Amino acid sequence: MSTSKQYQHAQPALVLVEPTVPGATSTSREVPAPARRRRGPKHPGVVLLKPDLKRRIGHRARYVDPDTGKSTKETLDAALRTVELREDWAVRKSKGLATRRLELERGAQRKTGTGLGEAIGRFYEDHPHLRARTIEVYKAATDKLAAWVSKAGVKSADDLTGPKLVAFRASLVKEPLRARVEGKRGATAETDRTRSPNSINKDLRSARTVLGYLRCLGLLPKLGADELADGLKRMAVSHDRAHFLRTPEVAALLSAAVDHDAVTFKITRSENAAGRRHPRGTPRYAPIAPFVACVLLTGMRFSEALDLAWEQIDLTARDNDGAVVGEIHLTSATKTKHARTIGLEVSPALLAVLTALHKDGATGSVWGLTEGEANAAMRRLISDHGAPPGAGWQALRRTCGTFLTNAPGIFGAASAYRSARQLGHSVEIAERHYVGLVRGILRDARSLEAAMQIEEQIAKVIAAVGTIQNAR
Repeated sequence: MSTSKQYQHAQPALVLVEPTVPGATSTSREVPAPARRRRGPKHPGVVLLKPDLKRRIGHRARYVDPDTGKSTKETLDAALRTVELREDWAVRKSKGLATRRLELERGAQRKTGTGLGEAIGRFYEDHPHLRARTIEVYKAATDKLAAWVSKAGVKSADDLTGPKLVAFRASLVKEPLRARVEGKRGATAETDRTRSPNSINKDLRSARTVLGYLRCLGLLPKLGADELADGLKRMAVSHDRAHFLRTPEVAALLSAAVDHDAVTFKITRSENAAGRRHPRGTPRYAPIAPFVACVLLTGMRFSEALDLAWEQIDLTARDNDGAVVGEIHLTSATKTKHARTIGLEVSPALLAVLTALHKDGATGSVWGLTEGEANAAMRRLISDHGAPPGAGWQALRRTCGTFLTNAPGIFGAASAYRSARQLGHSVEIAERHYVGLVRGILRDARSLEAAMQIEEQIAKVIAAVGTIQNAR
């Protein structure tokens, strides 16, 4: 190779000339030219892979996931048809990875890739001691959340954000009310009405409890406490006067319960097989009147009364004067997780009902009812036997609290405190919802049945219990 060809591409050297000083000889020296700077990739950390036609794999990208630290391959969208589009995507991905690494350095939670359904299942696994009713309420809300996220494109718990929670809340607010279909047992259908704010808030509270626990476990990296509170904000509820049953309504309910328990089959198979001489009159339904009287005269929650066992009842307990009054002991399995004792001195009639029901050596459930049977019986009382439309287990509890708090002859000046203790809530609740709700209770009424003026109806319940026990 000739000398001219060998150096024709060489960079020209820079010649620096030293400044001259008067009387001095000027000098010059050569400085080598700076080397050409090498350019890095446009998208550091993201490698675009060529398609593998034999394996039917299209364009992919490989990068290290900042959250897991593992090499990840992601299939590119088919819309990225040109090199320029794929390069632009890789640049954006590289910047996103760099931003995520910076967030993790600043203390952000790492993504786990856990599915939302799997995360929700983790909540129930970690809370095996929840009451069955509590689990039922929570699952009603989490099932709606799981169904919604599958339609909203939320693939994992990592993708759940504050705005998505707001959208989920909107779906709960717009959810139509479902009502029973007449003529079809257990069937329901959507109506043109929306649910009440109280029903919506029940779902919001449940979802917030479950998601709050998952956030503490670090399974919801994009959800903070503020996003959770804002996304599942409760609806405003108007606080009207608590609904309770007045004296005529209580009397009508007890009369309806007695009539309900008196209904018998026209003839059963066994009666038909035995012939006409066999006595007829097999009860059609399980007795409900004693259970209604118990909820009404103790103010127990529906679940507390339904789960009542004979081991929790002491029919021989005495008061401070030595009189036999009886009492009921509720364990810490209640809703508030606080055990309490209900003295039956406020209702001698209920002591008589329980005494009539009790058999020597009886153990286990007092009523032998399931939740479905009790609720079905209450519906029959209203639809078939003339009970007031506003009757219900919670209405009975509120009725008991109202009369206990306002009857001057039962607890006197300590009525709010003593009624709150019996019903198992705070004194503040008693004062806010029950004080002054009903007037006209006689001062000499020393029991709930006297304050409600239902002695005649309770006597019929006691007599009906005795008749049923003798028939058995």
